[in-house]
Amino acid sequence: MRVSLGLSVVAMLLGACGGDSDKDADEQLLDAGVDESVALFDAEHLIEVSVELDPAEWDALRHEGRNAPDVMSGCAREYEYTYFHATVTVDGESYEDVAVRKKGFLGSLSTARPSLKVNFGKFVEGRTHADMKRMTLNNNLQDASNARQCMAYGLFAKAGVVAPRCNFAKVSVNGEDLGIYSHIESVKKPMLRRHFEDDDGNLYEGQGADFVSNAVDLMQLKTNEMENDRSDLDAVIAALSVDDDELLAALGEVVDIDSFLSFWAMEVMTGHWDSYTGGRNNYLTYHDPTTDRFFFIPWGTDGAFNSTRVFSGDNRNPAVLAEGQIANRLYGHPEGRAMYFDRLDELFTELWDEDGLLAEADRIEALTGAAPAALRGHRNFITSQSTELRAALDDRDDAADWIDRARTGEELECRPELVTPVSGTFSTVWADMAMPMPGAEQSVELSLNGEPWQPAELMSGAGGDSTAPNSAIIPLLSRGDDGLMSGLVLRMPKQYFTVGEHAMHGTETNAMFIELNPLDPSGVRVLGFVGNGSITLEQGSTEVGAPVVGHFEGEFIQAAGL
Repeated sequence: MRVSLGLSVVAMLLGACGGDSDKDADEQLLDAGVDESVALFDAEHLIEVSVELDPAEWDALRHEGRNAPDVMSGCAREYEYTYFHATVTVDGESYEDVAVRKKGFLGSLSTARPSLKVNFGKFVEGRTHADMKRMTLNNNLQDASNARQCMAYGLFAKAGVVAPRCNFAKVSVNGEDLGIYSHIESVKKPMLRRHFEDDDGNLYEGQGADFVSNAVDLMQLKTNEMENDRSDLDAVIAALSVDDDELLAALGEVVDIDSFLSFWAMEVMTGHWDSYTGGRNNYLTYHDPTTDRFFFIPWGTDGAFNSTRVFSGDNRNPAVLAEGQIANRLYGHPEGRAMYFDRLDELFTELWDEDGLLAEADRIEALTGAAPAALRGHRNFITSQSTELRAALDDRDDAADWIDRARTGEELECRPELVTPVSGTFSTVWADMAMPMPGAEQSVELSLNGEPWQPAELMSGAGGDSTAPNSAIIPLLSRGDDGLMSGLVLRMPKQYFTVGEHAMHGTETNAMFIELNPLDPSGVRVLGFVGNGSITLEQGSTEVGAPVVGHFEGEFIQAAGL
């Protein structure tokens, strides 16, 4: 492998090469006229992307996607998006017969502003734009700040971890301005060639997948699909099955531990909770033929720069995430834990520049016009991480063991009995920010752990979401004897907040069952998801004081282990 040797070694190598110390490697490539994609990923360049396609096909594209109950019950994880023929213009340069499809697993699915994959060479052999066959355009549905993804990938790269390049694009479809998207480098062979000597290895994407029985089959092979030789994964499972006294040696034969420690530390440092170490989710891993070892690549960082931990239960130490099996075994190993904390401390000391990160957030806000409220949350994480993570690192000797949970991959079994009906009504008024208030005309019918949920007093509200300015929410919550609040939060785009029936889609229009401490909203836990249904507004308006009345129905699935 060409990178990820540790910060001091990288600095020494760059100095030994006699390169321009004021320019990074990509800038030097650009000066040499080697790679046109360098300019395409210029951080200051706001790309203009225009897509034109048949309106009926655009409507079909927008509505494709999975739904939470089917995925989480294990009955319908696989989904094949349709490529449509389109004319695509990038910075004034037009291409006909370009392949365009929707992208996203669940969290970023949208009918209003779908994330897009653009492939210039699928229908026209060998065609590229700026030396790139593909463009990945993320809709920032879960990143209203526009800053999380690019800033996270940038920090991973500074740590020597293989990470995609990232900047921003202004996207329109059939003349409609869809706003700012994050433009992420597609992790395919061209990217692998930039970082590894050999691009012929297996590349896997993990969504709820891990190196444990059953769950390993959820890893999606992205290269060498015809051969479909997945024995390299079995080798990692075998290494993870040995006793502690053999673990480091066995794991070091199949995983580049030095690179993994940096990857792990950066997931924690950037608050990337929806990740391999945070939830066995949103990552890629490449089996490098040259070293015969796996390297991890970050992905799906739109939830980064956030102290929320949906998948980690009661594990709240800001210096630790250890859901993924490799991290879990290393954290439970005395020497592995020490190596992890040493790496996190090293990288945090060298890379976490609070003033520099805040300045970068300012730059992105000015460039993209991101919502100030969303940037406030982003900046708050940066400043709080500076103190909270340092304090946790200083107390590393007192760090608790990670609370171990089942990692058996049972989600592979199709279990339709996990899905149960849910319905309810609401009657409230719109406010700038949704504030649940008591009222008689609301109800929820669902079951938790096989028992009916029976709230003592149900409160409802309607209004905007401070972290997602384009979303409207309707909370239906109850306060328990322990002071915690729990219940359903209905969500839909503000542009859809009109009288009528609105089909649930991904997390754009849906409901989640949550539990939170009103004194610590960052500690929200998602206990279940609702999909395959609809939210109907009999009265609805975003005018302050306007009545919001309606009902909902769908299918509910409880989150695993809760």
